[in-house]
Amino acid sequence: MVNYHNQMISEKAKFINNELPNLEQKLEKKNQELKTLLREEAILSQIIAKSDSFEELEVLISELTEKYRLKGEYENTIQQLQEVEDNLKSYNDELDEIDDALFSDEFEEKVKTQLNKFNKYFSSVSEYLYDEKYALKYEKITNRKGRKLYKFSAFNTNFSSGKKQGEISCFDIAYILFARDEEMPSMDFLLNDKKELMHDNQLVKIANFVNDKNIQFVASILKDKLPSELNNKDYFILELSENDKLFRI
Repeated sequence: MVNYHNQMISEKAKFINNELPNLEQKLEKKNQELKTLLREEAILSQIIAKSDSFEELEVLISELTEKYRLKGEYENTIQQLQEVEDNLKSYNDELDEIDDALFSDEFEEKVKTQLNKFNKYFSSVSEYLYDEKYALKYEKITNRKGRKLYKFSAFNTNFSSGKKQGEISCFDIAYILFARDEEMPSMDFLLNDKKELMHDNQLVKIANFVNDKNIQFVASILKDKLPSELNNKDYFILELSENDKLFRI
C-alpha cells in the first residue's frame, strides 16, 4: 500500500515538473500584457488630466442636445410646409373648378346681362352730367400666373383730370342705383376727394342728382373752388382753416 502511495506522489511530481515550464511561460506572457495595459492606462490618465476631457464631453453632449432640438424644429417646419403645399394644391384644384364655372358660356351670358343693366345707369348718369353716354366693356385675359380674368374698362377715354373725376362720380352713383335695383347690400353715401378739379356746372348737377336719388355725397373741396350755388353753410359738415386744423394739430 505504501509503495502504491509513493508511486502516486511520484507521478504527480512528474506531471508538475512537465507542466511547470508551460505555466511559467503563460505567467510571463500575462505579466507582459499587464505591463502593456498599465502603460496604456498611464498614457490615457495623462491625456485625460491634460485635456479636461470630461468638460469637453459635457460640451459635446450639450451641443448634441441642441442639434437634436433644432432637428425637431426643422422636421416640424418641413411638416408644416408639406401641409401648406398640400393645401395649396387643394386650393388650386378648387380654383380650376371655379375658373371652369366662371368662364363657361352660361356664366359669361350672366356677366353680359348684368353689365347691360349697369350700363343703363352708367350712361344715364353720365349723359345728365356731361351729355355723353359712358359704358363699361370687358375682355377675357390671362394673367402672368396663367389665370383667366374678366378685365373691365370704359368705352370713353377721358384725359383731363377734371373729367376723369367726373367719370368716377358717375360710376359710383350708377353702382348705388344698380345695387338698389338688384337688392344688393350697398352704402347710400359716397366719399370723394379732388372734386375741385371738376367744373362748377358738373358739381351743381351732381348735388342736384344725388339729392333727388337720396344719396349722400361727401366731398372735400377748397372753399374758393366751391360753386356759388353750393356755398351754403347748410351743406357744410366740417370747415377747416389755417387757424382751425383737423385734430387741432
